[in-house]
Amino acid sequence: MSTGISDPHSSPAKPGLVLFFGMVRRGEFETLEKRGLPLGILIDTNSKARLGDVSRFVMVERFDFSRPLPELIAKVREIQERFGIACLYNVIEFYVLQAAQVAAALGLPGLSPASARLCLDKNLMRQRFAQRLGPGAGARFHPIHSEAELLRYAQELGYPCFLQPANVSASMWATRNTNPEMLLANYRTIVNEVPKYYERLGKKGQALSVVLAEYLEGKNVSIDCIMDRSGQVYLTPPVEVLTGKDLGLDDYHHFARLLPPRLNQKEEQTLERLAVAGVQALEMTTCAAHVEFIGRRLGEIGARPGGNRPRIFQIAHGLDMLYAYYQVLRGEEPSLRGDGHRAAAIVTPFAPRDGKFRSLRHLERVPQLPGYLYHEIRAQPGQAIGLSRNGYRAGLYVELLSDRVEEVRRSVDEIASWTDLYDLD
Repeated sequence: MSTGISDPHSSPAKPGLVLFFGMVRRGEFETLEKRGLPLGILIDTNSKARLGDVSRFVMVERFDFSRPLPELIAKVREIQERFGIACLYNVIEFYVLQAAQVAAALGLPGLSPASARLCLDKNLMRQRFAQRLGPGAGARFHPIHSEAELLRYAQELGYPCFLQPANVSASMWATRNTNPEMLLANYRTIVNEVPKYYERLGKKGQALSVVLAEYLEGKNVSIDCIMDRSGQVYLTPPVEVLTGKDLGLDDYHHFARLLPPRLNQKEEQTLERLAVAGVQALEMTTCAAHVEFIGRRLGEIGARPGGNRPRIFQIAHGLDMLYAYYQVLRGEEPSLRGDGHRAAAIVTPFAPRDGKFRSLRHLERVPQLPGYLYHEIRAQPGQAIGLSRNGYRAGLYVELLSDRVEEVRRSVDEIASWTDLYDLD
C-alpha cells in the first residue's frame, strides 16, 4: 500500500515494516493489517501479557528488553537494514521511553525522550501541569521518599488521600486512604511489591517513585489524542470509565469503558480544551496520548493509545485510531473520521479478592447479554488473580455493541451484579 511519501529507510523491494515494540495485544493492530501494511514485532521476552495473533506479521522476533539500551538500538538497526522500518510503533506503557530513545537514535519519527520521561513519572508530570497550567489543573500532590514524608504530607493534603506508584499503569497499587494506619500499610506494600513487579518484567534497574495526591471526586473520563510533528492535536471522542470504586469495591481498576459518555456539550468542550493543554504542556509531538480526567481536572497522560480505546472507537464509530497514529508517524495528516455512532462498552471484571483462579461462573450468560459481540477468558487455572491495587489484571474481557445506549448500559450493570463471577481457591 502506498503511503504517498518517501522513506529513507525503505525501498521498493522492502517497503518497510510498521515495527511494534515489546508487545501487542488483540485490538491494537488488526486495522493496520487489513490495510495491507507490513507489520513486524520485536517481542519482549520478559512480557507476561497475552500476545495478539501475529501469525500474519512479516517479522516476529524476540529480544530481552532488560538488556542495555545500545544492544536494543543495535537490534532495531539490524531489523532496519534487513526489512526497512516505516515507523516504530508502540502501544504499551512500559516501552514508551525505550521506543522514544531508539527512534531518536535511528532518526525515526516519534515522541522525544524528554517528553517520554515526563509522561512516565506522575510526579514530574504533575509538576509540569502546575507550572504550565496552574495549580488547579490537577490534584495537589507530593513526591514521597520516606514514611515520615508520607505522614507529614498526608496531614497537609487531608484524608482521604490517594497513594500510588508514580510509574506503573492500569491503577496498579493505587489506593484511597482514610487514616494514617491504612496509608502506612499501603505505602509499605508498594515499597515491597512494586520492585518485584519491575523485576518480573525485566525492569531490574527501574527506580521506585511514589506519589501522594489529593483525592479527587468526580466522573472518570478519558480522551485519546494524536499529535503530529508540529504539535497539532487531533481528538477522539471522550470515553466514560466505570472503576472498581463505582461498583462499591476498594479498588480503581477499569471495569468498563463506555461510549457515548454521560457528558453534556459544555462538559465535553471543557475536557477537550484541557486535553489539548495537557499534551502541549508535556510538549508531546509525533505520538498518541491517553488523557485521563477526574471530574474537570487532569489525572494523568500516557504516551500511547489508551488500553482498549482503538477497539471501542472502531466498533462504535468506525474510527481507526491505529491508522491515525501510523499517519502522524509517517508525517501525514491523521484522519479521525468515523462512519457510525453506535453505543459500545468493553468490560473487564476483576476478581474481588486475591486467590488462585479456578473458573468463571455465569459464563453461559455472557453470550445472551443484550448487545453481546465478543468475549474471552484471560485467566488460566491456577493463576493468581485479584484486584488492581494488589498488582493484578482482569480475567475476563467482554465487548458489547448496540444501536441503543440503554441496552449496552443494562448489560454492563448485569455483569457488575455477578459478584460471585470468580471461583477462586
